[in-house]
Amino acid sequence: MDNLRHLPLLGVRVIDFGQQIAGPAVAMVLADFGATVIHIDPPSGPQWVHQANAILNRNKQCLNIDLKTVEGLDQALQLIDQADVVIESFRPGVMQRLGIDFERLRAVRPELITLSVPGFASNDQLRSQWKATEAVVAATAGAYTDMGFNRVLMGLNPCFSPLPLASSYTTTLAASSVVLALLAREKSGYGDHIEVPVIAAMMEGLSYNSYQVAGLPERYKTMREMEIERRRENNIEFDLSYEELQAYLDPFYRSYECADGRMFYVVCPSHRNHARRCLQALGLYEELLAEGLPEVDNLHLPVSEWTGETSLGVYPLPKKWADIIAEKIKLVMLTKSSSEWGAIFGDSQIPGAPHRTTKEWVNSKAL
Repeated sequence: MDNLRHLPLLGVRVIDFGQQIAGPAVAMVLADFGATVIHIDPPSGPQWVHQANAILNRNKQCLNIDLKTVEGLDQALQLIDQADVVIESFRPGVMQRLGIDFERLRAVRPELITLSVPGFASNDQLRSQWKATEAVVAATAGAYTDMGFNRVLMGLNPCFSPLPLASSYTTTLAASSVVLALLAREKSGYGDHIEVPVIAAMMEGLSYNSYQVAGLPERYKTMREMEIERRRENNIEFDLSYEELQAYLDPFYRSYECADGRMFYVVCPSHRNHARRCLQALGLYEELLAEGLPEVDNLHLPVSEWTGETSLGVYPLPKKWADIIAEKIKLVMLTKSSSEWGAIFGDSQIPGAPHRTTKEWVNSKAL
């Protein structure tokens, strides 16, 4: 109980009209951090009848209200009148037609924070009224094409993931936005209206897999990009195995075999402190400096003014240093089991995780 008293959103009141995954998940996160959340379903129950609702609606009070009746609408408006945050995840215009007009509500109570989580943006003239299921959003965003250099090099067909990736990215961005709006309100006294389209959140999270920059200087190209260009120019088949692919990945962004034969995913590129902590935990940092690994103090300077050819925190690393670092990490990772490295990386605040099956993750004590 003492821990509950110190949750950061204690005292914040949220009304959750969300349906499907993203909207309820945002409210779930706020509830986990101490907010009092009332989730509202229509009389017929949630739109998405699934066991996942037990998780999505944890720590919430759940009510069934018919917004199409005068009594139901009046009850909902009374609840909103006592709320700090109101969340909805319908197509643009639906809530207003039901009698809950965010703009009008905020005109009366400027301190109110309203969050809309539509599938497509309200100003998207083509798609705003589409039924934005997880699959529709993913297909529209291009997530079912050959996104990602790994898949290109391995010659894999498009991947149809069962994971709700779009809603997951939306939950993170939308929940963070609400918290920031609450912080801003502490200073200004004013709330805000926030719109986080699910497709926009997905593109924010995955666009790095698909964007192309014309005339990109060679030093910005990853080993994977250069290998793709080489194979295309020489009509070489894209047929790398998963094991062969590892050699084309940044040493801080690949999987390594451990003493127990299991793999461990190191995922800390582009961040100097993460990379340094990784090498220190592995006992390699001083060794690499002694062998000449450069450490540039100010990476924001033009490359011509750097004191070395590269540095930790630079992505991608030149192939020379990528190969040297990868070989050293490969040998050290073989000295402990994947679970042991998991504990070390966790204690040292280094992004990384052992490869596990879904069953292993679900039953992991770390959860």
